[in-house]
Amino acid sequence: MIKVVSKIMINSSAKKVWSVISEIQRDPYFWKGMSRVRTVYKNGNTMTRQVTLANSEKCSQKIILFPIEGIHIRWTKGMITGTKDILITQIGTQTLLEVEMNYEFHGIAQIRSRSISEELRNEAELAVQLIKEEIEKTPAFQTEDRKQWADLIHE
Repeated sequence: MIKVVSKIMINSSAKKVWSVISEIQRDPYFWKGMSRVRTVYKNGNTMTRQVTLANSEKCSQKIILFPIEGIHIRWTKGMITGTKDILITQIGTQTLLEVEMNYEFHGIAQIRSRSISEELRNEAELAVQLIKEEIEKTPAFQTEDRKQWADLIHE
């Protein structure tokens, strides 16, 4: 069993963090180990999806969304089994984003479990950083046409 924990503080509300992490169809953008996701079944806050990993392996996941609290993901079939929990906690004006992964590997992945563990640790660190950047990015400000000094005098 491999356990990976990653945490980051985000300068935003839990509601804003939730709006980004709950768009789970965007997971391949944040989680670089995934190349594609396809929802197979959805019923309210529960869904099943097929995940294609970066190495083209296919896995299945069962996902439960807990609005403004977090996401529970259970890997059920494929080279990975186990859980990934994504939790958000409002602390004053900031939000703590925590990711905890508990995985077991099967097949050829068992042989590489030590290197895969390091890859997962790096992937989790990158994912929380990308989520933070997505949320905290400063919107571009509007620019106006510059006026001439003479125009300012006549206003």
